[in-house]
Amino acid sequence: MANLVWERYPNVSENPHGRSWLVLLGNLGRADATLDAYARGLSKYLGFCLCLGVEAETATLEHVSLYVRHLHGDAQDGNMSRRSSNATMQQYLTVIRLWYDHLVYQDIRESNPVPRGTYLNVSGRSDTQHPGFSRGLLRRLKVLPAIPSEDDWKKLVERVAQEGLRNRLMFALAYYGALRREELVNLRVTDFDFAHRLIRIRPETTKSSVARVVCYAAVAGTALTEYLDYRHRIDKQAGLVFISESHRNFGQPISKWSWSKTIERLAKQAGVIGFSTHSLRHLRLTHLAQAGWKLHELSAYAGHRNPQTTLMYLHLSGTDLLARMTEAIRYTDAKIGVALFAEGARNL
Repeated sequence: MANLVWERYPNVSENPHGRSWLVLLGNLGRADATLDAYARGLSKYLGFCLCLGVEAETATLEHVSLYVRHLHGDAQDGNMSRRSSNATMQQYLTVIRLWYDHLVYQDIRESNPVPRGTYLNVSGRSDTQHPGFSRGLLRRLKVLPAIPSEDDWKKLVERVAQEGLRNRLMFALAYYGALRREELVNLRVTDFDFAHRLIRIRPETTKSSVARVVCYAAVAGTALTEYLDYRHRIDKQAGLVFISESHRNFGQPISKWSWSKTIERLAKQAGVIGFSTHSLRHLRLTHLAQAGWKLHELSAYAGHRNPQTTLMYLHLSGTDLLARMTEAIRYTDAKIGVALFAEGARNL
């Protein structure tokens, strides 16, 4: 079980039902990041209920709606709160919905005040807890992930090339394997098939709990061998591959937080805005889609349970869209193009 630092979540720490729920999830093996997200989300909601003068365990849909209004940046007392993004609000509502599910299961309350969206039951009929919220309390906005332009990508690679061997290697493997940061920092020496340049991603390190195999370029293989020789001189155990080089934690496994800070620093120095560790994953999958990979191939490489999640990379690549448009209205587009841009057209 993960050891939560309860001081970080004072409202949860003082609420026996909130605390017992997180302890239960920890006993069931939920990931540290999941427990932290749940604890932060629940602590925020419990704090709101405290300010409202309402016991969270007895809150109604009306109280939940006020919480949604608060997340939107509005406040009852006239003091504006910081507006949360749609994704963050969805996460906050999911946390309290799951907590109320727990309270209902424990017979602490009779129903869940946070309605779910519509779903089909075994008879094929549409079920929802509240007829007025067939799509949940909030509209879910689906946005495409941001990826750098070719110029920004070039600038970033040039900046990373000035780094030490470990950072260059981590950057390359994260890109080649479309790795999440947790998957990258938890790589073990035994996960590598050096002869075939393959990496086995263990299910316990993945978001979807799905094992997969990814590959890396030959040029990175030479750098990997060099780094492992260096690492072996520091730690002869075949443990986690990437270790800290700081004086404070020298030789200890590098954390995902340290890697995030490293990428943030490099992106800032390269003048690239909005680039994160996950951007490497987005970019690699987009490049593979541009290279003609099929949906099922991309889904397997990314480790997605649902192929629908992978569709956005086909949209990002634009190859499917361009091919369909070219085939469908090629003649019409050509006529317009000639009229607008052919020699003799008016120059601006």
